[in-house]
Amino acid sequence: MADAPVGAPSAAVTRSDELATKRATWRGFRASPSGRVILPVVAASVCARVLVGEWGRGDLAVVAAVAVATGPVEWFIHKYLLHAAPEAWTSRRLGTGSGHREHHLDPPELRWLLLRGIDAAVFLVLLGLVTLVWAPLLTLLVGGDVWPSLLTAFTVTAAGLGHYEWTHLLVHTRYRPRSRYYARLARNHRRHHYRNEGHWLGVTSNLGDRLLRTYPASAGAVPLSGTARTLGQPSD
Repeated sequence: MADAPVGAPSAAVTRSDELATKRATWRGFRASPSGRVILPVVAASVCARVLVGEWGRGDLAVVAAVAVATGPVEWFIHKYLLHAAPEAWTSRRLGTGSGHREHHLDPPELRWLLLRGIDAAVFLVLLGLVTLVWAPLLTLLVGGDVWPSLLTAFTVTAAGLGHYEWTHLLVHTRYRPRSRYYARLARNHRRHHYRNEGHWLGVTSNLGDRLLRTYPASAGAVPLSGTARTLGQPSD
């Protein structure tokens, strides 16, 4: 579909560089396999949380915890799962790095840019299980009703996964964000792909990069990598 016009119906779009507006990008995300899984879950979770009510300190605590943890979690997943060597256990058993290697070889290709529907569903289940462990403990620590804050924690976590997918798609389109936040994310992600694959590992937050020293003061502060397209593997 290389000749599909920019802003064409989302079903016809196969590459992110066919998208040039925020509206077209939203349509593309909404129609994508991951969008069709994540967005209904987030919408249902928001509705359920509003119906439950009983807001308290636990809600503030879990929202703050998710906001702070997002950057480091993205960093570790990106570094140790998505960038794992082909011979690593995670690559051989889980296949976590194979699709991401394809993404680096051809960043705009949507098959590798966004999660498959089944992968998005698995992520949501795993996030739910992890949330079931930490959110009640944090709520009990700060004081509050466990079940309402647990639902809040899952809602913001699922929304965070949706925000990750949306941002990852947006920064690979021809659209150039106007807000400082998204413009910075787009600039840093392009540097990750085309400057040095070992830096700028965050997608929606660069807090992990700042904490773990992979956020250079400038693009020129790190060398131009010859393996940014192949994730450290020599090209053929």
